[in-house]
Amino acid sequence: MNNSAGPTGYYRVKHGGLAERIYGLILAEGEQALGIRILRMVATVVAWSYDKLTIFRNFLFDLRILKVHRLSCPVISVGNLALGGTGKTPMVIWLARFLLEEGWRVGVVSRGYKGEETKKVLVVSDGRNILVGSDISGDEPQLLARRLPGIPVLCSTKRALAAEAAVEQFRCEVVILDDGFQHRFIARNLDIVMLDAQKPFGNGSLFPRGTLRERTKALTRAQALVLSRFDGGAQAEQTHKNIVNQWPDRTVVTTTHRATRLFGATTQREHPLGSVNNKRLAAFAGIGRPDEFFRTVRDLGADLVHTSALPDHHPLTVELLASLLEKASAQKPELWLTTEKDWVRLPSDLPDSMELLILAVEIDLDGDSSLLKAVVRRSLRISNGTLKDSGQQE
Repeated sequence: MNNSAGPTGYYRVKHGGLAERIYGLILAEGEQALGIRILRMVATVVAWSYDKLTIFRNFLFDLRILKVHRLSCPVISVGNLALGGTGKTPMVIWLARFLLEEGWRVGVVSRGYKGEETKKVLVVSDGRNILVGSDISGDEPQLLARRLPGIPVLCSTKRALAAEAAVEQFRCEVVILDDGFQHRFIARNLDIVMLDAQKPFGNGSLFPRGTLRERTKALTRAQALVLSRFDGGAQAEQTHKNIVNQWPDRTVVTTTHRATRLFGATTQREHPLGSVNNKRLAAFAGIGRPDEFFRTVRDLGADLVHTSALPDHHPLTVELLASLLEKASAQKPELWLTTEKDWVRLPSDLPDSMELLILAVEIDLDGDSSLLKAVVRRSLRISNGTLKDSGQQE
């Protein structure tokens, strides 16, 4: 039996908090019970109110009534329009590495997620050492810190404070604002917005009736639109055509997700990607799009006999892992796989019988890489009047 395949799977409903469970039921269009239909009606009213507040807030920013903080260095924001699983974190990693290769001193600023809420600045990594765990920083800043050696990663609910600290304490020349599209309190030189190539606007409704964080016309604020998980199929191609036609003056690029490495959860010993071919595997994932992760595992040739979709950012405990083992025991998996974002949330001790590997996934811009790089370089040149001498030409 396969227990997972989407946002309303068994583990998502059972292990999510009350709000997450209610939200999942609202989005599950197949659920038509009277109580759920009433929930959707309430969610529609709340979404209408949320929409009006968002419009008013953006109006205040456009009139410069709400104060915008300007840094002494360029800021590049990576964000999204719809909640969950658009590939923000892999894009931040790609962008930070590119800027580092270009010779810039880079810092990453995040609000954090489900770590300790703080209005002060939390230095997750100083570029040399990781200073706090995921229980304090949240999983996404922790993953960024692990994947970006040499780059400081800072968190704060007051992101302007963290951005200033990146400049003042670490002499950063470019600040990347993680999940910054809606955070308009910091001025930016470039807005990169991630959209899922299959469903760029979710179900078309605003939160909490749908997954949109604001209306689609907000994309006029962005300069680069990135279609993630672009598989070249009919739906993805149609999405690309629609986006280009609707925003012809924006740079539109496509990306795919690809598995890059496989390593032990506790030993961090590397394994060839082909080592899972034809093996009976179980997998769990507490990310925005667990179904895409499971698809990636299957693409490696694995016989995926059991999957467990957990809520995004869900805490992982020894007891929870033991329950996953029990649920999968009838399928007798040889190995377990999970994501890097889940890896940073793992407890220090795993159940004895769980041999767990971590599958790292990165974005691949393929032929669109040079196009996005040119947009980034142009934004930095406009800001500074010059480019770093990296031997690269537009």
